[in-house]
Amino acid sequence: MKHSKIKNINSSDWLWLVTLVTLLIPNAALAITENMPILAAVTNILLPAGIYGLLLCVTPKVGRQVWWLFIFIFLAAFQIVLLDLYGRSVIAVDMFLNVVTTNSTEVGELLGNMLPIISVVCLLYIPVLTWSCIAITRHKTMSSRFVTMARKASLSSTVAGTLALVACISGGVPGYAPYRDLYPFNALYNLGLAIDRTIKVNNYHLTSAGFTYHASRNERNDSIREICIIVVGETSRARDWQLYGYPRQTTPRLSKRMGNGELVAFDKALSQSNTTHKSVPMLLSPVTALDFDKEIYHTRSLITAFKEAGFNTVFLSNQRHNGSFIDFFGNEADECRFIKEDNHSNLSTEDRDLLPIISDIIKGGQPRLLVVVHTYGSHFNYRERYTGTEARFLPDDAPEAEARYREQLLNAYDNTILSTDILLDSIIATVEQSEAIGSVIYTSDHGEDIFDDSRELFLHASPCPSFNQVHVPMFVWLSNNYRQHHPDVMDNLKRNRHRHCSPSESFCHTALELGGILTPLRNDTLSLASSLFKDRPWIYLNDHNKAVPLKTGAGFTDEDIAQLLKLDSHQ
Repeated sequence: MKHSKIKNINSSDWLWLVTLVTLLIPNAALAITENMPILAAVTNILLPAGIYGLLLCVTPKVGRQVWWLFIFIFLAAFQIVLLDLYGRSVIAVDMFLNVVTTNSTEVGELLGNMLPIISVVCLLYIPVLTWSCIAITRHKTMSSRFVTMARKASLSSTVAGTLALVACISGGVPGYAPYRDLYPFNALYNLGLAIDRTIKVNNYHLTSAGFTYHASRNERNDSIREICIIVVGETSRARDWQLYGYPRQTTPRLSKRMGNGELVAFDKALSQSNTTHKSVPMLLSPVTALDFDKEIYHTRSLITAFKEAGFNTVFLSNQRHNGSFIDFFGNEADECRFIKEDNHSNLSTEDRDLLPIISDIIKGGQPRLLVVVHTYGSHFNYRERYTGTEARFLPDDAPEAEARYREQLLNAYDNTILSTDILLDSIIATVEQSEAIGSVIYTSDHGEDIFDDSRELFLHASPCPSFNQVHVPMFVWLSNNYRQHHPDVMDNLKRNRHRHCSPSESFCHTALELGGILTPLRNDTLSLASSLFKDRPWIYLNDHNKAVPLKTGAGFTDEDIAQLLKLDSHQ
């Protein structure tokens, strides 16, 4: 009898079943990866299954219904890829934004190393879509008996899932919220937030039009040149910097300068975001995790403050335009160049190509000069970030981004740090030769995971950050002339080198103080160059742009908390 019933199911009936099962794969996976309580897991399966089922059998023409549900098929494919990449969490708002703010070169480098999971996703969903096209063109429909059966089963699942949802919300699962815990509703909610933020970003030129720092310079000797160089790195984690005790000589030049007493490195610097599109705007403005959503759409960068104070300003980037705040901030400068846009070939542009441009700008002789540099740093694919002659750590030729090739990946990554060391030392040397009152301040937007432990995490921008994704290098170098004219600044920097800090809070205010910029928005309790600096708890800007405690609210695992406590105990 059972065999007879199966035999009576036609191809369109099977299409309904197969589509429903493939759509529910993320639900089943998230129930496991998020360690959901049983009641939440049941809700996460029954309610979406019922709704999907009902939508798929609105009419017997299931092929057409499959395409009406394409948004859910897209989300399912996206979710599976992200679970394979990061191992946990629903599609984040930031991940949707990364899709539209990441340039095609970065996408190509990343996707080329994700072919296995992309192949799996294609095998899951392309046949379903193809099958539905065939059903449409051949006017195939589900049998009336199956439609009746499917509707009853889907309605029962919807009712049961709704009751389970009510139980979850009523206290059956403490802290439960559908917009956060029920897939695909949480993914759709995040997509809506991403669209809202994109609209706000596109209106930035209007919302920030009247902004001013009311900036001026403090009383300094106008007969001596002042040069302030701000360097924002990319994907560089403090763990691999020799400056912070890493056994490999990845920063020999900067380490020598620190030994000579001209450079101060801050070893407890934790970023408030693991994404470039949020971290860099916080670095270059007074906006922090505490007021990000409220202020970022109305605030201009520190470049405007320096301009108001009489500095000639230059913004240089080795990244591409992406329509984000970074582009808008760069355009505030008197001169703005994205050197990758000058290179019309597909060849990689190296950070070292910025050096002759910086040298020419400094030789221009402007009495007061600010140069903001945004590098490509250590962004994956690591081997594309340095020349073969700089490859000290070998082998560095990982054929794929997999845990079994960690040695090669780590070697390549450490070579990028070595290349960054050469770049930064060369910039410092150029400022040094100018005999100006010069400063160079550096940090990275976020860090990186490279299969460092049993979790086998890789890259950055995961919905829940890891310690390695937020622990970043940060240092300040002062020229001999600067140290002679303002010895108190170097004393303050050294006094604060082991303090709790976040570049997301302190970078801007430290740069303003180094440049002698006076503005009501400058907060010296956040400046590492000030005797007024105060420690603050480490916080994190989560996916919904809420400031949460880093240790307890950002999704840190036991491994991350252990690393955080170890850092905190270091003196």
